[in-house]
Amino acid sequence: MPIENLDETAKEILNAASRRFLHYGYGKTTMSEIAKDCNMSTGNLYRFFPSKLDIAEMFVRVLRREHVDNLRAVANDPSKSSTEKLKAFFLAKMRLAYDRFHDKPKAYELSSSLLTERPKVGMEWESAEAGVLCDIISMGNADGGFAIENPERNAKILLDAAYRFTSPAVFHEGEYDELADELNEVIDLMLDGFSWRRRLRAGEKPTH
Repeated sequence: MPIENLDETAKEILNAASRRFLHYGYGKTTMSEIAKDCNMSTGNLYRFFPSKLDIAEMFVRVLRREHVDNLRAVANDPSKSSTEKLKAFFLAKMRLAYDRFHDKPKAYELSSSLLTERPKVGMEWESAEAGVLCDIISMGNADGGFAIENPERNAKILLDAAYRFTSPAVFHEGEYDELADELNEVIDLMLDGFSWRRRLRAGEKPTH
């Protein structure tokens, strides 16, 4: 259910649960504590959310909306070229994940746990990201910045290629600036690959 469809009481419950999730963690938060914070009985709380996992899912959906809105702002930035938008997309995606990992570790842990229990939510998150990236590629194809066939399929390929830069393991390896430099190199390699393939298909002889 979209957050816009929640009534005021359900939003109050979500806000109360979010505060506890971020402070104590998902595992140490109980439905009775959330109900107490909302001045209602636990039984009444279950009328709005059948389980704590359902509240957690809505919490992650809110995170996803904020995350995708940030990426969408990059895609719609009129001051950037298509290549700059593509790079900015991946850097913003990593920045958001990096900050969430370091600044809101409980939220990161909750998201990871939820995606194990309800993988569909993760698939929806990935699909939303791919949609934004597909739009960037399509705009680049239209303005001559790219010549990438099948934007939808290649958006998913690019996301897979850059997956390392949203993995918790890599966030322990270095500072953001170091990771950003490495990510930029990966993006350049990907763009070079698309350019190389385009020249080959056009019958041009590759240069070394």
